[in-house]
Amino acid sequence: MKKLRYKRVILVIMIFVLFVSMAGYMYLQRSRYFEYNGTITTYTTTYQQDEKIYIFDLKGFFKDEQYYLSLNDLYNWFVIQDSKNKVYVDYGKHTMVYQLNDEVYYIDFGRDEIKYKNDCININENGSHIYISHKNIYLSVYFIEKILLKNEKKIEIENKNAIIS
Repeated sequence: MKKLRYKRVILVIMIFVLFVSMAGYMYLQRSRYFEYNGTITTYTTTYQQDEKIYIFDLKGFFKDEQYYLSLNDLYNWFVIQDSKNKVYVDYGKHTMVYQLNDEVYYIDFGRDEIKYKNDCININENGSHIYISHKNIYLSVYFIEKILLKNEKKIEIENKNAIIS
């Protein structure tokens, strides 16, 4: 019978511990996104600026006593504000980037977080989520008004109409 060598046993144990540590880290850092499978309503959205009235469609739904609106469609409003605004979506990294004239927002729908400047807001802490449905990303109106609109504008939803004022 061969004698076990001490250095080989230690090496095998270290490789095993390293493998288990990497697997644990990957498990804890995985992205989980929430998919909405219910009915999506299309709201006719109006916005008035510089004596002009802008009208565009905005998809959304009502869940858990909150309205959720499509960030993909809300991009129309940001283009009205400044044509240099841009939106990028990376479905592989579960991130939507809103690049506005004064700030860049990273909406991580895989972790339910919104990151900007040196701040990170966890959407889960408020009992809400960032939902995905048919490649559209939906965020609660509360967070849209608070973060993206900086509490300067309000979104009022009545029947099938939404008014940004």
